[in-house]
Amino acid sequence: MRRLVILLAAGLVVSACGETPRPATEPRVKLKLEAPNSGGTTRDDHISIHGTVTPADATVEVMGTAASVSAGEFTADVDLQPGGNVIDVTASSPGRRPAADALRYVRDMRVDVPNVLGRSPDDATAAVRATGLTPVIQDDTNWLDRLLGSPTVCSVSPPAGTAVAKGTKVTLRTANTC
Repeated sequence: MRRLVILLAAGLVVSACGETPRPATEPRVKLKLEAPNSGGTTRDDHISIHGTVTPADATVEVMGTAASVSAGEFTADVDLQPGGNVIDVTASSPGRRPAADALRYVRDMRVDVPNVLGRSPDDATAAVRATGLTPVIQDDTNWLDRLLGSPTVCSVSPPAGTAVAKGTKVTLRTANTC
């Protein structure tokens, strides 16, 4: 116990298991995440992370994968899982204590209802299906209307541009004249 106190007073830290003492004043790697801000949301399946690190030759890992580091600036592309993501960033350099940070990002899996007003029922149905939504045709025409002309989409519910979960039913009301 007395030896430990003397070593601490001399500015050394002694660790268990017989490791070599190291200076208590060992500098820490400096890590700064610049973009994106934690707490963001995207519909993309990945984001690009960048920041700075000191010393400039430090190594950076994002989610356990080496990031590209040049002159103290680092970048990495991260694939996002649906929903919430916690992205860990670590930096290390020989002779320094490592640094770590994390950011949270949400991958929003909703899609926008496409604008299909004025299109034929077949074209509108294909466009709605292409976004992962389920089209439901509400045909307001009768047999005479169909003989006299081709129906078009007069309204969409939920409205075009609304963000909805994939698989949501989208009602397309069709008629010859809107």
